[in-house]
Amino acid sequence: MKRLISIFLLVFCTFACAQKSGWMASLDDTMPAWRVSIPGTHDSGTAGVRFPARHYARTQAMTLSEQWEAGIRFFDLRPKPDGQALGIYHGPADCHITFIESLQVLTAKLQQNPTEFCIVMTNLAGGGQEAMEMVDREIRKTVPERMTAAFTSDLKVKDLRGKILFIHRSGKAAGAYRRGDNLYASDSNEHMPLCWQDYFCGNGDYLEYKWYLLENMLDFFETVSYDAWCINHASGYTGRGISTNIRRNANVTNPRLLERLLRHPVPTGIIPMDFPSQELIDAIISCNRDSPCCANQ
Repeated sequence: MKRLISIFLLVFCTFACAQKSGWMASLDDTMPAWRVSIPGTHDSGTAGVRFPARHYARTQAMTLSEQWEAGIRFFDLRPKPDGQALGIYHGPADCHITFIESLQVLTAKLQQNPTEFCIVMTNLAGGGQEAMEMVDREIRKTVPERMTAAFTSDLKVKDLRGKILFIHRSGKAAGAYRRGDNLYASDSNEHMPLCWQDYFCGNGDYLEYKWYLLENMLDFFETVSYDAWCINHASGYTGRGISTNIRRNANVTNPRLLERLLRHPVPTGIIPMDFPSQELIDAIISCNRDSPCCANQ
């Protein structure tokens, strides 16, 4: 009997993992890409940060591969020149993974799961224009052209399957870049409005104000009357410097967000998080089933 139970649990866990690896397969091909509820991670590459920087710079317990398997499809990577290549950093903290290695992980996952797509947002941790040129070169060198999504104002899910959509905060490179309250295609004048909430640090009533902004953006995106991408950060921290407390925000804000989505599931847009639980990731994914855009599924 114990052997049968063990086999059942193994099969169940394998099936569950497979479902997370391919959750986008159930999305309608004609669904606007901006309307997909996507769980994401903030400073996605920080699982490898080592002591003593681990105390104030680590925002994720899972590796990029583990994040993918959990259902994460938005990855926030912070490249900085490190010799002849780009390393991933959180501020001054070395994450001990390179930009190319990060892209290789995600490219391999997409090759294994062609129904999926992911969004990679880059934000330079240093280096200026020269670093942005390196970002562009390393993307083009590592990600096959067929797997790099072109940004347009009418992207549908079918246009993104098997691809990475790049969004850059520090300048132009393959994909799209942020300028003010818009996302622009890097190779044309195509653009779309961007709703953005990234209030990430403070003292005093920070946790209450953070939740107010996060929930306010959820309310706005539920009723928005025009096409717009939405990136609504649950991530943040209290304190300063080496007293930065990332876990404190995650321990308060993440459960609040989970309770809100279980009680009132609505399209969320992209939600980057620190230390997300599997239950919270699943809750964001489940919001796609309750979207009017998915009513025919």
